[in-house]
This record gives sequence, C-alpha cells and structure tokens, in this order.
Amino acid sequence: MDKIIVNYWKLLSEKNAACHIISTIFVHLLMKRNLLILGCLLFVLTGCNGGGKTGGDVPSEDSVKTETVNTDDGKHTVEYITQRLNTIYELQDDKKCCSERYLKLYNEAVALSKKSGMTFIDSDHWVQGNDIDPEWTYSILEVTDITPTTANARVLVCNYTERDVILKLVFEHGDWYVDNFLTEAGGGWGGPDAEPDIFDEVEDMKEFIKMVKGDIEIAQKIVGMWGWVGDHCPELLLTFEQNGKGQVKVTDCTIYRIYSFHSPLCGVYDGKVQISQMPDNSKIDLSLTLNEKGDELSGHIELKLEDGYHYDGNITLKKDYFKYGDED
Repeated sequence: MDKIIVNYWKLLSEKNAACHIISTIFVHLLMKRNLLILGCLLFVLTGCNGGGKTGGDVPSEDSVKTETVNTDDGKHTVEYITQRLNTIYELQDDKKCCSERYLKLYNEAVALSKKSGMTFIDSDHWVQGNDIDPEWTYSILEVTDITPTTANARVLVCNYTERDVILKLVFEHGDWYVDNFLTEAGGGWGGPDAEPDIFDEVEDMKEFIKMVKGDIEIAQKIVGMWGWVGDHCPELLLTFEQNGKGQVKVTDCTIYRIYSFHSPLCGVYDGKVQISQMPDNSKIDLSLTLNEKGDELSGHIELKLEDGYHYDGNITLKKDYFKYGDED
C-alpha cells in the first residue's frame, strides 16, 4: 500500500510547483501514518492534476483572439450608428470609413488593375455614379440587425436617380466602418417587374482579383513561339513576349509564306487570349484558350487577306512547334 501511494505522489509532484509543495507534506504524513489527513491531501493533489476539474473547457485559439466588444459603450444603438453614418457620408473617404477587410481587397484590386491595364473602378460608391449632381442627397432610412460586431444600414442616395443602398457595417477599432456596399440596380433587362439585380461590391472585387490573377498566369505561360497544327487552317505563326505589366504582346504574327501582321492588339481577358488587327483590306481576329498542360492554344480565327483569301473557323497552335520545321 505504501509503495502504491508513494508512486502516486511521485507522479503528481512532477506536474507543478504547488503540487510539489503539497506532496512534501504528503511524505511527512505518510511516515506518521495519518491516514485521514492523507486522504484529504490525495483529493487536493488530484485537483492539482486536473482529475477533479468541473469548470468549462479551455478556450480555443480562435476564441482567445476574438476581440471583446463592450455593447454598453453607447455605440451599439440606432442613434449612435445613424450619427456615425452621417459623419461617414460627410467624409466620403474610404481610408477613414471602410473596414480593414474592404481596404485590403480594394488595394489589391487597384494594384492588379494598374498592372494589367484593366479598368476596375468607374463609379463612386458614395454617390452611386460617375457624375455628381451638385444637389445630390442621401437619407439614412433604417439601421437594423445590430450585434456586438455587425450591423446593417439602408441608405437612399439621390444623384440624378435614386439608388437604394445596403451598407454592411462592422465594429472594429472602437467604431463602425463600412464593410460592403450592396446596391439595388432595379429590374434590369427583365423590366420593372423583374427581380432586382443586387450589385455586391466585395464579391465583385473578389471576382476581379481572381480573374486578373488568372489572366496574368496565362500570359506568363504563353510567352514564346507557337505554330499551327493541322492541314485545313491558316498556317499561322505567333510569338508572344512580356509587355512589362504582367501581360503580353505579339511580336510576330505571320501567315506562313503569305502575309504578316505587324504589332496586332493582344491581351488576355477573362481567360481568353485575344488578338486582332485590321490593316487596310486585311483582318485577323483570334480568340484562343490555353489548355491545362500549357502547350496548346485552341479556338477561333477569322482571317481576311488582300488577295481574297478568307477563313472563318477553328484553329489550334502548339508551343515551340513549326509544322514544316523538318523540311527547312
């Protein structure tokens, strides 16, 4: 019995300093054969070891990182949020009025827009338009769904025409910021009775970022020389080079042994390689898709030459390939 108790004491005493102190008393009492007090100490030591824990689970890492929001701070009321929104519309400054998440997406989209040459923003979301009516107005219609960290606000913006805007708000850094703009665009092509088309600005930024990153990746893969495949299509040779903006340009666009197009327009847009030029009475217009392996471009070509040659159909090009290379 003594041996079992001593071994149990050794196990517990290794856990922490508090249990080590108690375990020292344990040994002393064991030598004195004070079994009643020994039993009490065993119970205490078991608690030190966690065996008698009755409280809640240890908070997860995510819950520990969650910022505590005091909803009794006077800022979680309709009145305060309305006041904050009035300040936001007076400022109309994204850096001061929008959330961290929104600004991160916005800055990434703008950077990619400059790199790719593609237009990203062509409208002011505060006034809901490109042109600003000197007498434009806004009205905060309602503030709803207030939680410790989020809220919604409906705003009517009148800038030549009326737009109903839903602002998704987040509470961070001790105040409310706009996290997204949802705009009702009316009935759209379905007429006034159709379901309204909702423009979600954050989702639009995400889609733009994904599209441009994909286009840049394709542009990088197609750099090099490409030759036609097959016997029943134009004998087209292409050479792509980087243009310094993550996109490409065509430095050689030749119909083998017949005709050359000089510096045609070229770009990768929404996953498609687009090439076009219309000099004099000639024309070339290509829309090509890169395969998964990255070694073939296939799609449609419309070609017109001065001598009357005309082709309008499918074409496939292969990287680093020249059909008659072995004969030359």
